[in-house]
Amino acid sequence: MEVPSILLNRLLAETAKRGAASLHLTVGSKPTWRLSGVLTPMEKENIVTAELLMKIIGSFLTADETNQLAADKEIVLVKTFGSSFRFRVNVFYQKKMLACSFFFISEQLRDLKEYKLPPALIEALDSGSGLLIVAGPKGSGKTSLAASLIEEINKTQSQRIITIEKPVEYAFTSKKSMIEQRTVGLDAKSFVSALEYCLEEDVEVVLVGEINEGLDQAAPVILELAAGNALVILEVNASNSIRAVEKILNGAKAGLPDEAARYGLADALLGVIVMELLPRRGGGLIPALEVMLVNSAVKALIREGKIYQLDSVIQTSRQEGMVSMEKAVADLVEAGEVSQGEI
Repeated sequence: MEVPSILLNRLLAETAKRGAASLHLTVGSKPTWRLSGVLTPMEKENIVTAELLMKIIGSFLTADETNQLAADKEIVLVKTFGSSFRFRVNVFYQKKMLACSFFFISEQLRDLKEYKLPPALIEALDSGSGLLIVAGPKGSGKTSLAASLIEEINKTQSQRIITIEKPVEYAFTSKKSMIEQRTVGLDAKSFVSALEYCLEEDVEVVLVGEINEGLDQAAPVILELAAGNALVILEVNASNSIRAVEKILNGAKAGLPDEAARYGLADALLGVIVMELLPRRGGGLIPALEVMLVNSAVKALIREGKIYQLDSVIQTSRQEGMVSMEKAVADLVEAGEVSQGEI
C-alpha cells in the first residue's frame, strides 16, 4: 500500500499537471478532480477510506492545526506540497467523518492585460485612495484577479502594499513596491485590528481577502481607510455587482448611521468587478467579467439607497467600459470561446 503522504503528493502533482482546479477526498468515494468546471472521479484510484484519509490529513497538519480542527470542526490553510505545488486546503467534517478539498494556486499569475479590463478601471489603480471590489462566488478566480491587480501595482508603481488575508494564498515578491503580507490569526488578531493598524500606518494600497465573519465590524473601517488613506482592494463573495454593493453597505450600516454608510460608500467606491469561470470550448476555463464603474449616476443611486437600479446603469453605460455578466457571457459565446449549451 502506498504511503499516505506519498499518495497525496502524487495526487496533487497530477492535479496541478492536468490543470485541474481542485481535488476532493471524501470517505466512500474515489479521489475526484474538478476539470474544466466538471467533477471527474479518478477512476484508476482506490476508494478513500476513513483510516486512509485520517493518515493523509495527519501527514500535513501541525499539532496546533490539528487542535484547531478538533475544536472548530473545520480549518482552511495554504500548504506547499512536494516542494513546488501550492494549494489552499479545506479540512472539515461531514457525517462525522473527515473530508478534504485542495484548490490549486498557480505560481504564475495571469497578466492583468489578459482580463481585458476597461482603461478606466486600470487607471483606478493609480487613484491613491478609494475602494475597488473584486467579487464572485467560491472558485470563481476572484482571488487570482485581485492578486493580478496587486502585481500590476507592484510592477509599475512605488507603493507600500499590505495584504490582509485568511489564509494568504499568493506569495508576492516585492518589485517596485514593498509588499507585506499578514495572515489573520497568525500576524493579526482579526481583520478589524489589521485594518485599524493600516489607518495609523504609512501604506498606500491594502488588499483585503474575503471576510467570512465580522464584516459588520470591518466595513466601517474599510470605508474610512478608502476615504483618503489608501486604495483598498476588497474580495467579496457575491454573484453580481448589486449583491456586492449590498453586502458592503449592510456591513457598514451595522456601525454607521444609514445615511453615513450610503454616502461613505458612494464617495469611496471606484468600481466593482465580478468574475465567473466558464468552460472554454475545447477545454479549460475562461473568465467572464461584469464591470461596474462609479459615475455620477451610480453615486446618486447608492446615496439614495436605490441599489436595485444599478443594473440599468451598467446596461446603458457600455461606452464607459461597463458590462453586465449577461452581456459578458454573450460576447464570449459570439466570439466562439464558450458554447451556449455548456453554460
